[in-house]
Amino acid sequence: NAMAGVSARGSGRVVVADSAVTSGRASGVHISEEASATVEHCRVEANGLCGVELSGSAATLVARRNVVRGNGGEAFALPSPQCGGCVQLEGNELG
Repeated sequence: NAMAGVSARGSGRVVVADSAVTSGRASGVHISEEASATVEHCRVEANGLCGVELSGSAATLVARRNVVRGNGGEAFALPSPQCGGCVQLEGNELG
């Protein structure tokens, strides 16, 4: 998603730590295709779509100790069914 606050696409890897991803028009963090993202100790708030969005069966996400609230969509938008081992959520505060 080109309008996401943070976007990881293709085979890219992104680490977002100790940051605020707020007030964007799309999802706060968007991970797609074969990309991977680690999001730790962040505030992801008041974005127009989801807080953290994972799309694509090969994309991976590790999210630890974040505050994800007040976004236009779900806090975490994950593929259904979740792929085996590609999503690790730990100690996140959702609202």
